[in-house]
Amino acid sequence: MNMNPSIFNFNEHGVRVALDVNGQPLFCLPDVGQALDIKNATASRFKLNPKGVHEMYTLTNGGTQKLTFISEENLYRIVFRSTKPEALNFQNWVFAEVLPSIRKTGSYSARQTAYEELNRLCMQAKTQKAKGSFHGTGLANHRYSMRDLNLRITTCKANLQLTFEGIHND
Repeated sequence: MNMNPSIFNFNEHGVRVALDVNGQPLFCLPDVGQALDIKNATASRFKLNPKGVHEMYTLTNGGTQKLTFISEENLYRIVFRSTKPEALNFQNWVFAEVLPSIRKTGSYSARQTAYEELNRLCMQAKTQKAKGSFHGTGLANHRYSMRDLNLRITTCKANLQLTFEGIHND
């Protein structure tokens, strides 16, 4: 098994994905729970297939930790049971980006996705600045939009920086 999982960004949540001995993706259960806003995400809580639950020692900021990784099948069990809006967005992300990329290339290139997102956000910020409204609620909305865009741009830049520091395996 790949003991150095890749970190993929979903709605500003890092989701670690490792590959098993057959090259199949395994998703870090605590990360999935956090991305879906599910408290206390454990294998027993979701009645997951035990064959698709793996304990792996993984290097984290706090040192080496034992984390639970789940198979694609078990990921579907969790996502399909959730009624939260985050679950639908997460499904779309996994189905449209992560799994097709893993099937085509053997990995998910979050770096390219982050570049594309950063470029899109920067262009959006430039357009937003150019058409800013400077009266009443328009000014407040403009400031809020710019603050949100700048935060998202900073997050993208940080994610790209992580890829160049070797924390992110592509």
